[in-house]
Amino acid sequence: MAREKKIVNEAAPNKSRWIVTSVLSIFLFSLILNYGTIEHGYVLDDVSAITENWVVKKGTEELPTIWTTNYRHGYWSEAGSLYRPMTLSLFAWEWEHWPDNPGAAHSVNIVLYSLCCVALFILLFLWFGAKDLWLPWIISLIFVSHPIHTEVVANIKSADELLASLFGFVALIGIWKGRGKLSSPWMLLTLSSFFVALASKESAITLLPIVPLAVYFMSDLSWRKSIVPTLTLLLPFAAYLGLRYKALGSISGDVTAPVIDNVLVKAEGLEYLATVIKLGGLYLWKLFVPLSLSHDYSFNQISISTFGDWQVLIPMVVFGAIFWFSYKAFRSKHVLGLASLFFLVTFSLYSNLFLMIGTHFGERLLFLPSVGFAIGLGWLIWKWGTKFGDRFEVGKALPALGVLAVILGLYSFKTADRNMDWASEYDLYLADVETAPNSSRTHYRLGMAYMKERAVLEKNNEAKNIWLRKAVGELKKAVNIYPGYADAQGELGLAYQRLGYRDLALERYNETLRLNPNHKTTLNNMGTVLFEQAKFEDAIDYFLRALNKDPNYKDAIGNLASCYGTLGNYPDAIKWFKKAVDIDPRNASYYYFIGVTYQRMNNQKEADSWLLQAYTLDPSLRPKP
Repeated sequence: MAREKKIVNEAAPNKSRWIVTSVLSIFLFSLILNYGTIEHGYVLDDVSAITENWVVKKGTEELPTIWTTNYRHGYWSEAGSLYRPMTLSLFAWEWEHWPDNPGAAHSVNIVLYSLCCVALFILLFLWFGAKDLWLPWIISLIFVSHPIHTEVVANIKSADELLASLFGFVALIGIWKGRGKLSSPWMLLTLSSFFVALASKESAITLLPIVPLAVYFMSDLSWRKSIVPTLTLLLPFAAYLGLRYKALGSISGDVTAPVIDNVLVKAEGLEYLATVIKLGGLYLWKLFVPLSLSHDYSFNQISISTFGDWQVLIPMVVFGAIFWFSYKAFRSKHVLGLASLFFLVTFSLYSNLFLMIGTHFGERLLFLPSVGFAIGLGWLIWKWGTKFGDRFEVGKALPALGVLAVILGLYSFKTADRNMDWASEYDLYLADVETAPNSSRTHYRLGMAYMKERAVLEKNNEAKNIWLRKAVGELKKAVNIYPGYADAQGELGLAYQRLGYRDLALERYNETLRLNPNHKTTLNNMGTVLFEQAKFEDAIDYFLRALNKDPNYKDAIGNLASCYGTLGNYPDAIKWFKKAVDIDPRNASYYYFIGVTYQRMNNQKEADSWLLQAYTLDPSLRPKP
């Protein structure tokens, strides 16, 4: 790599002291801004990635399974397109040390985010520090405070994004320090870090083209020579692809997306392209004006559009201007060219333009692209502070610093406010159903929260029924927006079942199974209705159908065991209860029922052994003297 461009700033403070001060200020700013999330619970995909993932909950002993299966393997038995073993390894380690403790996991996320911001600052310092020490600091502060990052920090599952970005930045630092040479001692750090980044989340692949772009913009090398350092990253990339292929059975895996996740499934031809442009415009809007935030924008919050829609035409003009400017800035090696290209390249994977992914829109997907935004905005503020020269002097830059302070203040306030919404699933869904009122999923999830976070905690039947009726109201809105939403239809049936409206429940269950004959939760719920009606043989059939869909579905396993126990088939009851223990070894009720079943078989020795384990896990199960 050729020598970096250098513009000496004689008025710059002592470099080492400035670096230490900047690193500490960025790290502490990030910690303080997100500290409140430590008291939050598990939300959203934390269920599938952690709390209901039987592989993760077994801890680090399941690392071989984690590294040889798809991301959702421990939650369902379906094929998948995601391979993120490093992230699941972190979750397994967290659960092993702090089981069912979201506070610990949130603490890890906060530290990861702070380290990510520090790594970004160091990378920016290597790129821009020779120009002016203020510039990387300003950019980093904008990145730290941006409200679009709240989902990534507050949602434990999004440690995948944090790990991928952190180690991706470290790999870029190694490339820059080692000048892209395999003989450099920095190369081991580079290769290992980039592999970890890829194994954390696939989006790290977009950093590959960032390497030659950064080398080209920040050095005297030509574009062709700038590509050379990137070649070293192909080694960890190849290793990752090999493991991914072995785990998924192909490089891409199963990328089928339902319309509830990606509305583009229903679009064709020019409608598809128009909607992609519209979505890109919404992403840009959220970066510039992060006021109205939501965890979900699924069907039909964002509808299919045509080229006659102003929400398509305006983004088309804006993106056209960005592409034109990027081309012009590329030729002149202007910093804003690096900023715009950083955004475009890292955003390309999520645009659905080249490859349809599992979602059409998600704020978390702007985490890496927001670096380009921060570089652009930070450079403009810095440039204003230099009075369009090359030296940033505090005395002359007070207006620019004032604008920076206002931006950081507004961003920080919004970040802190938005973090409060992530305290629990109930809080999040209650807030976001207002932000995204046309999303079937926000209503579905709020209905679920009413039923499973509120009604279940009520001991008074009247109060419980009030929450259940609220749940019915939200779930009805969900199915009215999207009648083909099998999950919402099934949960509406469950709400009716808990209210005692068995016929209405069965009606919804049958509709769910018409939409999806293998809907495992509905098959399980149908089984419970039949169990309550003493139709045990029919119930067993439904439980077995649910387990045929997912052999590790512990609710169906426990219910099947109960059926066998009720019928007096104690050996099979014990067999299935023991399988449930294998999947969820911390669930005291399974140990208890095994003990009770052994008592019924007059095997008191075995009964005492299992009951003792149940009482140890949950003392409330022990009979009162």
